[in-house]
Amino acid sequence: MLTDDQLDQLRYKGEGSDLDYKAERYPFASATDDAKSELLKDILAMANAHRDGTAYILIGFKESSPHPAEVVGVLAEGAIDDSRIQQFVNEKLESKLDFRYEERIFDGKHVAVIAIPKQSRPFYLKKSYGKLPKDTVYIRRGSSTAVASPREVAMMGAGNAIRPPAKIDLELMGDGNLPLDQNFQLAFYSPSTPYPDFSTEERSYDPFDRTSLYIKTHEDNRHFWREAAEHLFLRSRLVTVRVKVTNRSEFALNGAKLEVWALGPSDMAVDLNLVDELPEMPTPRWNIMTHQMRHMVPVARHGSRAPQMEVDTKEGHHICRVRLGSLLPGESAFGDEALAVLPELPGPHLLKVRILAQELNPPLSFEHIFEVQGKSEALDLDELKSLIYQSIKGTRAD
Repeated sequence: MLTDDQLDQLRYKGEGSDLDYKAERYPFASATDDAKSELLKDILAMANAHRDGTAYILIGFKESSPHPAEVVGVLAEGAIDDSRIQQFVNEKLESKLDFRYEERIFDGKHVAVIAIPKQSRPFYLKKSYGKLPKDTVYIRRGSSTAVASPREVAMMGAGNAIRPPAKIDLELMGDGNLPLDQNFQLAFYSPSTPYPDFSTEERSYDPFDRTSLYIKTHEDNRHFWREAAEHLFLRSRLVTVRVKVTNRSEFALNGAKLEVWALGPSDMAVDLNLVDELPEMPTPRWNIMTHQMRHMVPVARHGSRAPQMEVDTKEGHHICRVRLGSLLPGESAFGDEALAVLPELPGPHLLKVRILAQELNPPLSFEHIFEVQGKSEALDLDELKSLIYQSIKGTRAD
C-alpha cells in the first residue's frame, strides 16, 4: 500500500478521475443494501475511469482546495476488514476487480484507503443491488460519477490493449556533470583530541592612551576550530551525485519520484545530505551586529514552496527523495540540487535508485557500484591548521 510520504503527496492533488476524498467511512456493517450500494458505486466508477495509473479513494480526508486535503480521520470503531469488502464487491461483479482496502493511522488519525490499479474494464453488476441496476457501467468523470455512454464503454474495450513496458534512462553524474566515477580517492579524518576554543589577543585599554579607546564591532568565533573540522572532514569524504531521468516510454509518467540511498561495506547504510546543506567553512571572527541579525532572521532555502529534493530517515536510514512530477514521452527531468554521499570507510559501495510513478508497477530499480579508497587519520590542532591553510589556499587558487 501507500507509504506515509506517498499519501501525503496525494493530499496536494484535487479530486479527479483517479482521486476522491471522503470525510466519513462508508456505511457497511449492519447497513442497508441501499446504503452499501454507495460504496459499490464509487468503486465501480473509479475502476472504469479513464486514467493512467492507480486510483484512490481516501477516507477520513476532506478536500480543502487550493490547500492540501485536511486529515479529519474516522472513528476506529467500525473498522472494515479488507477480506469482507473484497467478498462484498467481487461476488456481485461479472468479472473480478483487483483492488485493496486498508485502514491505518496517518498524521495521528485513523483513516482508510481504497486503491484500484488500472486494469481491463468495464466492470458492472451481474445482478441489481440496492439502488444500482445490473449491466450498468458507472464511470468517474472528473470529480463526479455518472452512467457511461455506449461510446465510453466501447472506448474502455479499446483501451484494454496491452501497453508496452516503460523505458526509463537514468543518468548519475558527478562533478562537472560528467558520468559518475566508479573509483574515489577520499580521506577519513577525525580529531586526535577535542579541539580547544578559538581566541585571539584582544586589544587592552590604556587610560593614558587615547588611541586605545575603540568600539568593539567583532568578536571571536570560539567554535571556529571545531566548525572548521566538521566542514573539512565532511568535504574530505564527499561524493557528489546529480541525477537525470529521461522518459523513453510511449506514454507519460505521472507523479514520478526517485528514491536514492547508499550502502557501504557489509551493507552498512551510508549517510546522505544535500551538498548545499553541508556546513560551510566558518569565519574565525564575525561582525557582532551581522551575526545577531542572521540568527534573528533565518533564511528559508526554498521560500514557501515544497522542496523538490529532501533527505530523511523515516525508514531507519538516509533516503533522498526527488519529486519529478509528470514526464511526457521524451522529456527529461533533473534533481535541482546535488546529493552528498558521505562514505565512512574505504571499500565497495552501492548506490541504489528506485523510480516510482503511477504507471510503474512495480517501480524500476537501478544500481551503481563504486569503490572508495583512502586512509583514516586522526589530526591534532596543528595538523588541522595545516588542512585549513591548504583549503583556503586552494579556494584562492580557484
